[in-house]
Amino acid sequence: MRKKGKVHISGVCGVAMGGVAVLLKEYGFEVTGSDSLFFPPMSEQLRRYGIPTFQFSKENIKDADFVVVGNSVSKDNEEVQESIALGKKMYSYPEIINELFGDKRFFVIAGTHGKTTTTSCVSFLLWMGGYSPSFLVGGVPINFGVSAKLGQGDIFVIEGDEYDTAFFDKTPKFWHFNPERAVVGPIEYDHADMYKTFDDYKRSFVEFSRRVKNKIAFFSSDVTKEVVSESKATDKVSFGWGEESDLFPSGVKKVEFGYSFKIRDLPYEFRLNLFGRHNIINSIASISLLSDILKFDRICDYIPHFKGVRRRLEVIFSSQDFVVIDDFAHHPTEIASGIASIREFFDVVYVAFEPRSYTSRTQAHLEGFKKAFELADAIFIGKIFKEDKIPEKIRLNTAELVSYLRSKGKYAVYDQNVAERFIEFLSSVDLRKKTAVIFMTSGDFYGERDKFILGIRRFMTTHSIGQAPLQNSES
Repeated sequence: MRKKGKVHISGVCGVAMGGVAVLLKEYGFEVTGSDSLFFPPMSEQLRRYGIPTFQFSKENIKDADFVVVGNSVSKDNEEVQESIALGKKMYSYPEIINELFGDKRFFVIAGTHGKTTTTSCVSFLLWMGGYSPSFLVGGVPINFGVSAKLGQGDIFVIEGDEYDTAFFDKTPKFWHFNPERAVVGPIEYDHADMYKTFDDYKRSFVEFSRRVKNKIAFFSSDVTKEVVSESKATDKVSFGWGEESDLFPSGVKKVEFGYSFKIRDLPYEFRLNLFGRHNIINSIASISLLSDILKFDRICDYIPHFKGVRRRLEVIFSSQDFVVIDDFAHHPTEIASGIASIREFFDVVYVAFEPRSYTSRTQAHLEGFKKAFELADAIFIGKIFKEDKIPEKIRLNTAELVSYLRSKGKYAVYDQNVAERFIEFLSSVDLRKKTAVIFMTSGDFYGERDKFILGIRRFMTTHSIGQAPLQNSES
């Protein structure tokens, strides 16, 4: 394939597709993209890289030499139909990555939880170690400020997504890569629209692990041990919380907005400047994968400089003892972990949640949501994203969820005007305590998060609370 030409990306504002756009631009193509909604961080990234974006239209692909189609784009999309009519070549994102970069050494990071942060951490450690890797992450690593980068080295680090590939390819994305190395993190049932049972879900990881050639690092649980048992990788290393793992944390201490810990009996103290004990495991997963490439003493020097990922417990507003945190969480385990992580550092934790992913919009995790949100002091459930697309009989029962939380003595509401209700609520509580507000969504929360930021600024000015905002990464 020639390096210069025109490529159009349908569904460009997805976190993976926005990264593909950057890689193609850096490779030498003229890139355009389209989508139905544009919101940070991908909208910012595309604008920064000078990639023109449009609403879906068949006119967008007229001059394209080929089209890359995201998995959110259906066959009846007008750009797809026009591509078919004009005989345009259509690629899925794994296909175009393999077409252009298939000769690189792929390090693929998989798992239900932690793969975005772990992919970012592996990329960062390799970059610090002088390997200049290429990477594609399902988020924006703060250290790099972009979700994808074309490096000079022969390693390609990529987040391995178990969701389907495109309308013309319903197999999992991570089946399309043949990893030299891989991480298989914690696995729990997810993507109920694609996998009808947990066994179906697990089988996708079994097939993935069979593709790993050299080294596989896996979370030490019965599920992941079962999943990787058929892997032909020449080197298997486990990581986890306990001594049954090859690499595990010891002597964990809470420090300001982070943790210090040792690994096994190694004579090094690691410092991680991130919220969330789960990030200790994400960092150890990264270290497990790279322990024969980078020396432990060098990793110990690098890890404190890893800043994490945008929208993964990211502080987007702060004023004295009051912070607003943006988090991508949509699975009950992620939600519970996020709330517990912030609880370590704050007296009061309030949560706003948008049921956005398909599974979170259904009843699949209702019981899990009940237990997870019970960890918060107040819970605001926002409008279910495209609720008309979910049959009522399987749609998340928000009334039952709110009723359960109230029965446990929690302040809980379901309201599409989350920002307004939240500000009203704050006027009735004591804000002299260290308080954290977490917005949890895998999307843009219908703009409610941004409305809340504007509202809380006015509220604090009116009530003479705190100082001017110390940071606000959304502005």
